[in-house]
Amino acid sequence: MTIKVKVCGITNEKDMKKIEKLNVNHIGFINIERSKRNISLEKIEYLEKKLINKRVGTLVLEPENAYNTIEKINRTQIFNIQLHSLDNYEIRYLKWLNQYHNCNYLNITKVIGLQNRINQETINELKQHCLYADNILLDYIKDGLTGGTNKQIPIETAIKASKIIKSISNKTQVTLAGGLNLEYLEKIQEKISYFDMIDINSGVENQPGRKNISQIKKILKIIEET
Repeated sequence: MTIKVKVCGITNEKDMKKIEKLNVNHIGFINIERSKRNISLEKIEYLEKKLINKRVGTLVLEPENAYNTIEKINRTQIFNIQLHSLDNYEIRYLKWLNQYHNCNYLNITKVIGLQNRINQETINELKQHCLYADNILLDYIKDGLTGGTNKQIPIETAIKASKIIKSISNKTQVTLAGGLNLEYLEKIQEKISYFDMIDINSGVENQPGRKNISQIKKILKIIEET
């Protein structure tokens, strides 16, 4: 099994170019105002045009509805999207809108927040969303918000969530996120294979939006050895 790697929270061309040369699978651009790594759609458009491989770009959003999402997709021409919002109805509607308007393949990652334990409400959420999203990203949730917490989900809790998803839809990819850094990934190396992808962001930064390329290289080596 080859585990994919996404580097999220890219804010500048210099970092992006260095990271793209490392052959990571996805590079994430965040357009969420509350994020410390938020960049404008204009900046995302600029960076996307500078990518050599257009398929690696991912648009990270917290949209109000499916229409708002389609507008941003059409503007940036990025069809890998990560949603920190939208319910199942809106996701299904989003897929229909995309097919109706431009017929491009849309890959949807739905973020689901976890803490220390999984309750019945979370189980239901995992089971429902894995039927309509292409990928479920597991992130730590704090004060009702996912992303940017720099906190890790207890690995056994994340593994349990992954197993729930796979029991319903083996085709749905599962991504582990939430403050992943070199030290933590070394610690859980034997358990990374429970996931299809890891998402690294705040754990590989010198400051918000400025990536530590050396740390990313070391993490990629861990993934290769897993």
